[in-house]
Amino acid sequence: MLYMLSDSGWTGRKFLQETLYRDSHIKVEEEPKTRVCGVCEPNQTLIPLPEINKIAVDPVILWDALDDRQTIRTYSDEEMHKWELSLLLHYTQGVREKKNGSHFRTVPSAGALHPFETRIIVNRVSGLEPGIYRYLPLDHALVHEECHSGDHQSLCHVCKNPNLISSSAISFIWTAVPERMIWKFGPRGWRYLFIEAGHICQNLYVACAALSLGVCAIGSYNDDDINCILGIDGDSEFCIYLASVGKIK
Repeated sequence: MLYMLSDSGWTGRKFLQETLYRDSHIKVEEEPKTRVCGVCEPNQTLIPLPEINKIAVDPVILWDALDDRQTIRTYSDEEMHKWELSLLLHYTQGVREKKNGSHFRTVPSAGALHPFETRIIVNRVSGLEPGIYRYLPLDHALVHEECHSGDHQSLCHVCKNPNLISSSAISFIWTAVPERMIWKFGPRGWRYLFIEAGHICQNLYVACAALSLGVCAIGSYNDDDINCILGIDGDSEFCIYLASVGKIK
């Protein structure tokens, strides 16, 4: 059957064609210098998070957490605890095992390359000042980040629904560093970026359900504005996904 594709349809079709799996694309080149994520800069100070194995929480049946998973867009004014933040960061991008120079996380990634950086917008977390922080998975710690344009509240206005960020206790910002993936998988690696962003956010949803927290994935935002505020160029690193989290009203 013949049919006409819209401009957006052709854009999607072109992406699929250019990222088809071909053996000729899968060739290992020199590993990029950006392969290891979560580096603490010399002018930054590590902010340790509560150790996962020392956090006492009631066990949750996985099936119940999956059944309870839902999108919640309104939150109370209650603060989140730092231990709750620690759990959410661990179960979305945390390191569960280090072996032979590689680190394995709580989410799957092609080639165990994990091409993401995690930043959080903190509005209400006990023991943390409001602002933007970056998560360092290998240290299970945070570092404070300066905004390159405006302040952390400016990030509310990059979203189609600003209230999702402004009313949240925290919001996650995941950025992708394509070089960490495409050096090994070529054009096909671009597909993996978007697939794996979904893995991360699903883990966040399930973890929030287990902790009785509200969560809402955010895909409608101004790419250029958020990249500018974060000080990333939109090419070598770009925002790929957001999510707001807070206590349920």
